[in-house]
Amino acid sequence: MKTQLTHSSSRRSAPVRRFNILPLVAILTLGAVGAVLVMLFPADWVRAPEVSISVERVAISPNGDGNLDTVPVLYSLSSEATVTVDVLDEHHTVVRTLLDAEQQAAGQHTVVWDGLDRLGRTLPDGSYFVRVTAQATVQKSSATAQVDIDTEPPIIRLANLPEDTEVGADEGELVIEGVTDPDATVWLNDWPQPLEVNENGAFSVRYTLQEGVNRIELTAVDEAGNQASLVREVTLLTEPPKVTVLNPPDGLWINQQMLSVQGTVEPGVKVLVNGREADVDAAGNFNEDVVLEEGENIVRVEAVDAVGNVSVDERRVFLRTKPPGLSLTTVQDGMKVSEPSLLVVGQTEPQATVRLNGQELTVDSQGGFQGLVDLIAGKNIIRVEATDRAGNTQVVVREVTYTTGETALAQSEAGIPPAVRTVLAVTGAGLIGVVGLWLISGLWRRPLSLELRATRPTLTPGVGDMLEPAVVAFEISRPATVTAEVWDAENRHVATVFRHQRRAKGEHLLVWN
Repeated sequence: MKTQLTHSSSRRSAPVRRFNILPLVAILTLGAVGAVLVMLFPADWVRAPEVSISVERVAISPNGDGNLDTVPVLYSLSSEATVTVDVLDEHHTVVRTLLDAEQQAAGQHTVVWDGLDRLGRTLPDGSYFVRVTAQATVQKSSATAQVDIDTEPPIIRLANLPEDTEVGADEGELVIEGVTDPDATVWLNDWPQPLEVNENGAFSVRYTLQEGVNRIELTAVDEAGNQASLVREVTLLTEPPKVTVLNPPDGLWINQQMLSVQGTVEPGVKVLVNGREADVDAAGNFNEDVVLEEGENIVRVEAVDAVGNVSVDERRVFLRTKPPGLSLTTVQDGMKVSEPSLLVVGQTEPQATVRLNGQELTVDSQGGFQGLVDLIAGKNIIRVEATDRAGNTQVVVREVTYTTGETALAQSEAGIPPAVRTVLAVTGAGLIGVVGLWLISGLWRRPLSLELRATRPTLTPGVGDMLEPAVVAFEISRPATVTAEVWDAENRHVATVFRHQRRAKGEHLLVWN
């Protein structure tokens, strides 16, 4: 049996296409994941990072003194970002870029600004802004902090404390008052705490001074670290000034009415002499004349320093212009004596100085004095000079004639004619012979009496620690040859005053030194 092919149609049959679901599944999966992410983190990829900024100080003073020349800037990022830190001026113009598009992680970061511009020059005083910009994928955020540049030191003035002040004891506690900038801090010397400054910049403090020079230093420091200082030296004087009076000494006696008061003080001290201001030179010397009254005067010298401390020195001065009284009781002018020594006794004022023929005598508390003068044959001048403590002098001069037997005979013979002298000589010789024989016969039989008495029984110290001599008076009943000797209490011979001297009847004086 033959098989016959039958053609049912003349068109060719088309191939059958099948749908691939795998790409669609992948797209749907990614879309689902994206949707989940968007739902869990909505728009995180378009969110801006958060930025916070702070500065340690609000002002700096970039003057190179090492005190607050820079400012640290602290900022925090909430997420990783590209960070740029700029410095802007008051017109918001960028003057310096501290950090340029630097990728930084989330967290805290620090950058330091030294007050310079992009060329390294110090920027002028004024207000500046540090801006931190954080750039995310799409969004960015920024934060700013103000920093002022201030290179001007604060003012500081005192209201009541001029330079080189001197105060007295009543101002030992000083009140210091002044003003400064309201934002400044004021320090006094090395005190551990600053002074209190009010909102107007005024300050006040009590300060206890010490004797002598006190150094007070006040320092004002503003927020930028600028400093201003002033120094005052305050001298506390509680001791009175020293005054040295060179003339007059206390108790001075003077016979001139004008007295020169002289002395020295420290420079700058005022001097008053009896209430009248004296001229004081640059070295502190003064010389002021004072008119005295007769008798006792008080010279008062006052030294007053700049703060009113006073020291006083008083001196007593006695003015006497009249000479002392002076009298001699044992010597008369023109008197004649037959002894070779003359005891001069007199009276003057107590504490006067007496000189007898240039030799100083001792004056007792009553003004009495005495002294011996060795005479020469013939006329002798007795000069007694008394000088009081003021320098006034009184002088008494007496003329005394010392006559011996030969001197008297020579004086009687002078002026007698030779013929008469011969007759008188012969007659006298005869009379003398007769009288002599009579006297010899009488004296041979008459006894000799001797009396001693000491007018000054003690040797006393005198001028220059020399002993004043002892004076002994002796009286004999008739002419005799006399020897005077000194013996001690144990009957030992000490000295011979004179030996074998012929003495007439009557009283005689001997002196033993």
